[in-house]
Amino acid sequence: MLHLPAAFCLGFLLLGQIFTISAFSQESALSLESRLKTIFSEKSKSVVRVKATRVAKTNDKIRRFLKMGSGFFVSKEGHILTTGLLPNADRIWIEYNESYLLAEEIGHDPMCNLSLLKLLESPEDISYVRVNDSSDKISVGSFLLGITFALEFEVGPALGLMQSYEYSFGKRLFATRMIRSSLALGPGEVGAPVFDLNGRFVGITHAALPDLQSSFLLPAKACKRIRDDLLLSGQVDYGWFGITTTRKLNQENSFDIVINGFVDDSPAKDSKLKVGDILHTVGGVSIKTQGDLANASFFAEPDTILEFKVKRDGKYLMLPLKVTIRPQNQKLSSPSINSNLDESNSSSIADLNSTETVIPPNF
Repeated sequence: MLHLPAAFCLGFLLLGQIFTISAFSQESALSLESRLKTIFSEKSKSVVRVKATRVAKTNDKIRRFLKMGSGFFVSKEGHILTTGLLPNADRIWIEYNESYLLAEEIGHDPMCNLSLLKLLESPEDISYVRVNDSSDKISVGSFLLGITFALEFEVGPALGLMQSYEYSFGKRLFATRMIRSSLALGPGEVGAPVFDLNGRFVGITHAALPDLQSSFLLPAKACKRIRDDLLLSGQVDYGWFGITTTRKLNQENSFDIVINGFVDDSPAKDSKLKVGDILHTVGGVSIKTQGDLANASFFAEPDTILEFKVKRDGKYLMLPLKVTIRPQNQKLSSPSINSNLDESNSSSIADLNSTETVIPPNF
């Protein structure tokens, strides 16, 4: 009977495990590659290049401005969602299936810089992205697949990771919770759809962070909220509370969001809320940051009543507030929690829809 040394047997066993791990890793990589190829093949048919032009006269000289980016169909009727569109454009068109198709702007949301377009004449059998909130709880570390039209190149995939949820950048408070991703966007890639590995729509590429090789995505739930309003009325009516807050350190060495004032003629001014109340929940959603409150306002429907749970004198109270439409002159204020940040040292947000002075094709 042949007796092998123990060291040899152990080495042989480890070698076998290495081969097993290597084969498993290769199989996993091939599975991921196959999944990405499938999603790109299916979803790229709904992505388009969007272009808009405007003629401006300066010192007796006529200049034609062209801005281009990505967009995607959100209905069979030819509705397209995009961001960063050229304001007051004279002409809008898309490039789709090697053809040029004229479009018109149905509505624009200046707060999130999102536009809804519609083709003047829609081709048959449009493939479109289903915009819903099914992927609202995507977790950090999840793979993301963007499908974009960079510059004048063909449509292509961009792979990245979900990095974090953010409510602000520097001294800028976002209108709603944003997704920060490792998708490094270039010119023309803003306005593109992003999907998870299940093929579900995650959000739209909103802005780039060039210094960090990162980007912000407007989540699917926010896209759906804006699209629906633009489709119905051509504008977005946001909910408004009229509350100003500050962040205070509590006895547990964490922070409370405390009401420190009310805007005149606001729903909060006429409610039973008081200065000094500690916000606990709004509409059942926990308020731990000023971004949470901004997010609650973003999704609040005007002419509805929300329950505010506050802590006052050590006791919890449930107080109703009737939501109204945010006035045009009311904008999001910078949160005090970021007042100590030096924005000049932080990475800038870039709108990477390229602007040129070229003449667009004639129709």
